[in-house]
Amino acid sequence: MKLFTRQPALNAHSWLGVFLGVFLYLLCLSGTLVVFNQEFERWEQPNIEEFERVSPEAIDTAMARFLAKHPEETEHYHVVLPGSGIPRLVVENDHNAWFADAQGNLLEQERFPWSKMLVKLHYYLHLPMTWGLIFVSAMGAVICALVVSGIFAHKRLVKDAFKLRRGGTVQPGRIDLHNRFGIWAAPFHLIIGITGTYFGIAGVILTLVAQIDYNGDRQAVMDKVFTPEPQLEQTVSTPQIGTALANFEQMNTGHVPLFITVHDVGTPAQFIELYGQMPGKMAYSENYRFDSSGAFLATAGYADGYWGKQLIYSMYRLHFGDFAGLPVKILYFVLGIMLTALCVTGVDIWLAKQANPPRLRRCWAAVVWGSISAIALSALASLWSDVSMYYSFWWLMVAEVAASIVTPYLQPARWQLISGFSSLLLVVAHLMAFTGSALNGAALAINMLLVAYALWTFWRFYQHQKVPEFAAPAAARAGSPAAPRHCDAVVSQNASQAQD
Repeated sequence: MKLFTRQPALNAHSWLGVFLGVFLYLLCLSGTLVVFNQEFERWEQPNIEEFERVSPEAIDTAMARFLAKHPEETEHYHVVLPGSGIPRLVVENDHNAWFADAQGNLLEQERFPWSKMLVKLHYYLHLPMTWGLIFVSAMGAVICALVVSGIFAHKRLVKDAFKLRRGGTVQPGRIDLHNRFGIWAAPFHLIIGITGTYFGIAGVILTLVAQIDYNGDRQAVMDKVFTPEPQLEQTVSTPQIGTALANFEQMNTGHVPLFITVHDVGTPAQFIELYGQMPGKMAYSENYRFDSSGAFLATAGYADGYWGKQLIYSMYRLHFGDFAGLPVKILYFVLGIMLTALCVTGVDIWLAKQANPPRLRRCWAAVVWGSISAIALSALASLWSDVSMYYSFWWLMVAEVAASIVTPYLQPARWQLISGFSSLLLVVAHLMAFTGSALNGAALAINMLLVAYALWTFWRFYQHQKVPEFAAPAAARAGSPAAPRHCDAVVSQNASQAQD
């Protein structure tokens, strides 16, 4: 008996995908968009001055003015530098954040509720943080299982890699597209699944190791994996962040400063940590530590430490494509679309095998295309109000699914069209809110992508008018006596082709 056979692999692949399809789709969709999270933050506030470099003196000025405005107690100060991927200067504590110009003058408070909502949808599915992270990491393991079972389910793996049937009904082409995306992008999907699993499971493993070997001391385990904080006893004083940056620049490391954090603010243990990106290395950064006066202490050792430490410190960049600049981001975005399309076509294929139950088919379309509409309309709401992004997104999702249950008119093609109109409406609202600033830099690129997506949905809607799967239900609603027989024939043909 063979160790692996096709039918059990196919059954496991099908039922895993169907039962978890909605969660997987939302995770893959949000993850694909979060690749451009920095660009979305710039899009939300496109009127902020942008520049490539900032002087240590400007940082000290900006922090002094920020502290005068926000003297509240905090454990950390942060300075986000223009080299971080967002060409802006931000000064913040644990509660508030402000943009500053190249001279250190405060501009306006940082505000990107929509981008934050999108990130937390991907990180936690908007569940409580701990449980959400564990659940999402479990979905990473499910992605790995789907990739492996999908490969074993293929009976003609190499031959099918370049097969794409066109014409006739939709189902054969849908099956081929699902198989092609699954084969071509399998290595990427495994990377995403493995790194996604790590983010949630690492906390669980850390807790277990702490309980078994360190009497529940999680920090002791963290110190074994990451470099422990320096033990300092100093006179409490204002941290000299500008001096620390100037000393770093004199070291000529070749590393690009990303951001600066002041830890344990207002205590004798206070120290400054500068995160420097290492060109040519996957690890997120090398960390340079300074005392309160800005004098250099040591590095954290991520540039040349143990390979395991470097691997763990590379997981974020590997998962989100945060390395090698815009070309890799675009590649991750395209591969993310392929993974999202796998979720959609997988459930579509299963629905066709069940003879496309009308309400279930419409509900799935409301999830797929309605979620894009909900994301766009939530972003629109954030431009003009302070409404909660979490409530607006989920209320829209619930309303769209409910509408699909009670309204036969809302066929999948129309949900797709609605998502296009929502995206176009968002562009118009953004232009009205920010006028000329909406046509600069990252804001222009995002708006052009939204317009391109809207035009694609309009074209797809036009194409759907010619497809029997769409035309037959339309004819049935119009009262054509031949429509039910034609629709049954299409479904029957699709279901038989789905077995191929």
